[in-house]
Amino acid sequence: MHQLSSFMRPWNCDVQLFRVTGRVSVFIWLAALLLISDAMAADEPADYLTQVKPILQQRCYACHGALKQEAGLRLDTAALAIKGGESGTAVVAGEMAESSILLKRIAASNAEERMPPSEEGEPLTAEQIELIRRWIAAGAKSPMDEQPETDASQHWAFQPIVRPSVPADSSDWCRTPIDAFLEQQQRKHGVSPQPEAARIIQLRRLYLDLIGIPPTADEIAACEANASPLWYEQTVKQLLDDPRHGERWARHWMDIWRYSDWWGLGDQLRNSQKHIWHWRDWIVESLNADTPYDEMIRLMLAADELHPNDLGKLRATGYLARNYWLFNRPQWMEETVEHVSKGFLGLTMNCARCHDHKYDPIAQEDYYRLRAFFEPYHVRMDVVPGESDLTHDGIPRIFDGLSDEPTYLYIRGDERTPDKSKVIPPGIPQVLSFSDLTISPVNLPEEAQEPERRPWVFEAYLLKARQQAETAKAEVQKAQEKLQVAESTETELVKKDTESKLTERESHSQVAVDSARADWKIAEAALVVAMAELESTEKRADAQRAEWDPADASRQEKSAAAIMAERRVQAEKNAHTLAVAEKALLIAAGDIKAAAEKAVQDSRVAHEKSLAALQAEIKPEEKFTRMTGAAWTPTRFFNSGKDDPEVKFSSTSTGRRTALAIWLTDRRNPLTARVAVNHIWTRHMGQPLVPTVFDFGRKGTPPVNQELLDWLAAELIESGWSMKHLHSLIVESAVYRMSSSMAGAESNSVKDPENRYWWRRVPIRMESQLVRDSLLSIAGILDSTMGGPSIPADQQAASTRRSLYFFHSNNDRSLFLTTFDEALVKDCYRREQSIVPQQALALSNSQLALDASQQIAQRLSTGVPEDDDFARSAFRVVTGINAGEAEITASVSALESWRKLSGGSPETARANLIWALINHNDFVTLR
Repeated sequence: MHQLSSFMRPWNCDVQLFRVTGRVSVFIWLAALLLISDAMAADEPADYLTQVKPILQQRCYACHGALKQEAGLRLDTAALAIKGGESGTAVVAGEMAESSILLKRIAASNAEERMPPSEEGEPLTAEQIELIRRWIAAGAKSPMDEQPETDASQHWAFQPIVRPSVPADSSDWCRTPIDAFLEQQQRKHGVSPQPEAARIIQLRRLYLDLIGIPPTADEIAACEANASPLWYEQTVKQLLDDPRHGERWARHWMDIWRYSDWWGLGDQLRNSQKHIWHWRDWIVESLNADTPYDEMIRLMLAADELHPNDLGKLRATGYLARNYWLFNRPQWMEETVEHVSKGFLGLTMNCARCHDHKYDPIAQEDYYRLRAFFEPYHVRMDVVPGESDLTHDGIPRIFDGLSDEPTYLYIRGDERTPDKSKVIPPGIPQVLSFSDLTISPVNLPEEAQEPERRPWVFEAYLLKARQQAETAKAEVQKAQEKLQVAESTETELVKKDTESKLTERESHSQVAVDSARADWKIAEAALVVAMAELESTEKRADAQRAEWDPADASRQEKSAAAIMAERRVQAEKNAHTLAVAEKALLIAAGDIKAAAEKAVQDSRVAHEKSLAALQAEIKPEEKFTRMTGAAWTPTRFFNSGKDDPEVKFSSTSTGRRTALAIWLTDRRNPLTARVAVNHIWTRHMGQPLVPTVFDFGRKGTPPVNQELLDWLAAELIESGWSMKHLHSLIVESAVYRMSSSMAGAESNSVKDPENRYWWRRVPIRMESQLVRDSLLSIAGILDSTMGGPSIPADQQAASTRRSLYFFHSNNDRSLFLTTFDEALVKDCYRREQSIVPQQALALSNSQLALDASQQIAQRLSTGVPEDDDFARSAFRVVTGINAGEAEITASVSALESWRKLSGGSPETARANLIWALINHNDFVTLR
């Protein structure tokens, strides 16, 4: 009450009243005091730097800052605000504050007058307006040395990459130039690096980081026994050469490049492409081969123009084929522009779809210039060797199918209101221009326009026809065997002349014979169809080859033979249909017999007509059915409800995407290499150099250590864009090898609590794929098979393949993986690292974890009779640490207790210990 009295004394409040009136009155008085306090605060001036400037910066600078000065007004300093623009002084300080144009415009009730305009978002809140009013009324005070925004084009990320010199005064702690840059900042800010982590921790870190699989007990033992001072470098090289490296790092890039298997409704393809796994396999193979990063970009954007006949490289264009959307091509284009710019340039170009970018020097027209690079492209599926049926397999890839399609600027970004007064040509923002962009049409080989010319296409059709014929022969053989059994049974019954047996024969045996004979007839007819199909395929292939050869005088004759072969196929198909109808009539009864009789009659008429067609002359306009080497995927065009305009495979491509890819990968591009090394650094080190990984623009967060970022970018380029080279540099650095422990680093924690200057290793929660794959690997059951079609959702629970190969789409994702922050399909530049109860439940109760516990225990128990030895091995293999004696003692005690509870079963007890370690935080953490 004494404190209350002191608080109330300035307002002459009667403390005794509080003593008398009770608790309710206390709350009433306190509420009144708060109102009085607010009233007093309303008369206090607002602080410009902490309260007013942030509002202006967030809501006003976009139109009234360095980037743009609408009506000649700038608001990025108080002095410029007072100076005003075309309408005069914007801020009138002091008693005349209410007459300030700035205050009038932000508080206007008329939406046409109010600022910011409605298309820029919600109006300022009453509280924000009041803060600005109080600041103006108090004199609009601001720092004397306040500086305006710098020229937007001078932003750090838009400047050329210049390789900085490596600091020369580095200590013995430094292992690579990376460390020298970091040590320089550490000294400046008074922090010191943590010691090197234990060898076993470093080993586990390398294995999980480079191949996505923890080391085995034998690999741990071999590493610890390696006395070479180069053991670490040897391990790095070994893991980078391991084919599992491509699988590990493919998943990282698949996150950034938005990998997704197809999805839709039922069997209807609506998004991405079927067989898109070919692109995934290309990524894995490219990373293992250390294909230069710039080359990977060029192939993903334009392999159809650069290597039009190389199916292996054409797989790369799955990057763009993945953007397919059945019902909305404008959004297809929008997502392409957005994620090409975010993924490769680290820019939010999508912000300029409706208006000029509010932070970066990117005009609305620049957005549509970038879209124009992609406007012509479409998606098709190419036949692969050995498979002509594109529903079973094929290469999803892109091509320019709409070369004449114009790009228009959408007024306010609305696709329903295109500005058709001007066609937007391809181009790049001026701020990123370093040379003239040359776009040259690309002449494509004949096989790109007519993919059936590829030698494997006809072979695939012929292979299928032969396989169908062999299958049909096997079915005839089965039908003959069944008929023979039925006839043999009937013969045996006929030998018995009793009335009961005779009745049984008539009611069962004869029907069985007739049915089996009908099945045999159907199988025979199917074989004839298959043989006719084979002959037709051969003749159509001959006719198509003849058309491609101007010197072949037999073109007309071969065409006629192909037409007649197709007529024969139709006749034989009708004969097969008749045989099926006759079988249906044989077994029909009751009400359906009349319908069955009609079906037989109709089939007979159709068969007779097709037989007559075999005798008819070939008409001049009649053509045979050509075998195709590819099929394009139609869309519903521009939300009109109509299909795309006619799409044909052309002999030329626009060359637009090639030009874009060349510009993106030019040494002078200031963004591409910086963005790439930031992604690579993030996944090695747990936190990025540039926190806003897809926004290097002015609204993003600048790097803490730009010199290191630029040195790494220059190193990537000068190494020939070798990602393996960059991996080696990072993982061999001292900063990578540090301990993640905070022990003994109290001073560091105070000076740099966020670890901005890398004085310790950042612990990383393992991604979803690592959690599952580690369980299977430690259990010794991980299937190492690489590549191939994605594993469907309904088969994943039983699969032991790497999680990389799971079917992953908007509609179908593994529940276990999703629990551990699986990559989002539409946008995942950096994974979440959540901590939720479902994760603990998944490791406690899932069948995967329970089964793995038993399998791991059995594997580690081999040749290890003593519990303490088993416990040490379990800690090393499951968590990657050498357990202390206290932990071993506790584990042995627990094993003894579990053994008593389980009736003396050592297997169950040891499985329980493994289960406990799987649920330990160290199992899911990369220390």
